Amino acid sequence: MAVAVLGTLIALDYRNLAIRVYDVIGMVTPGGPPSPRFTLDYLRVIWGILAVISGIVAVVRGVALFG
Repeated sequence: MAVAVLGTLIALDYRNLAIRVYDVIGMVTPGGPPSPRFTLDYLRVIWGILAVISGIVAVVRGVALFG
């Protein structure tokens, strides 16, 4: 569920969270930041997809647990 919330915040670019995540990726990645082709838009799309998938998984697990 946490990935769904974080992914939604990044995908919607709440308070430039996508920029901060992009900077963190650049700091922890060996060899420096990602290539210039990997823009914030790609990052937002990837996290949006992760948010949708993890949200669906959370709902399915909730239904299986309580249903």
